[in-house]
Amino acid sequence: MISMLKSDLKQIIDDLKKIIKIPIRINRRTLAILLVILIGYGSIFLIDEYVRNVFSKIHTEYFDFLFSIGHFYGKLTLTIIFFVTLYSAGLFLKNDRIRRNGLRILEAFIFSGLIVTILKTFIGRWRPYNEYGNLAFSPFNFGSNDYLSLSSGDVAIAFAFSTIAASFSENKYWKIFCYIFAVLTFSGRIYHDQHWMSDVILGAFISTMVGIRLIYIEKNSA
Repeated sequence: MISMLKSDLKQIIDDLKKIIKIPIRINRRTLAILLVILIGYGSIFLIDEYVRNVFSKIHTEYFDFLFSIGHFYGKLTLTIIFFVTLYSAGLFLKNDRIRRNGLRILEAFIFSGLIVTILKTFIGRWRPYNEYGNLAFSPFNFGSNDYLSLSSGDVAIAFAFSTIAASFSENKYWKIFCYIFAVLTFSGRIYHDQHWMSDVILGAFISTMVGIRLIYIEKNSA
């Protein structure tokens, strides 16, 4: 078992290197795609205030309850529960597939979490509830949570978990079920005035890409 744990720890490090070294061929087509993505993402900032205003008008007990589910889903607790359960079961049953599924859940959390945390710290965007507007930034923030808005950590956790969990089965209803809760987290962060629309979109994008990359690595190493 000790050798297996050491092997999996090495696997996490190797997978991180592969995530960092995503092969991108720099050419005109790549640059054009990146430009379109940047323009598209930048345009979301234009509707941040509007979306916040819309969500501020739908506060009810029903939505309070609904988005509280998403709030729980975007926390570390669920990731730890599933990682420990699947990883332990895989070791006990000597089932590599179950163990690897648990490991990928942990990897998706760690890798997307690292990216999001670095972005939060260096961008230093003020959260909506501070009432400074969606273009207020205090870069290189190593302190207050008030300006750790871009991007959303809860949404990153939720989509990282959902992307990996959805890969456990090819059943489309299972995949939809997995992402429903991630969408609740996505919407809930705006509803609770913790993030702008552009924050949650970037968090979802980062963790989904990390999850997809991990799934690709897993399939090609089998």
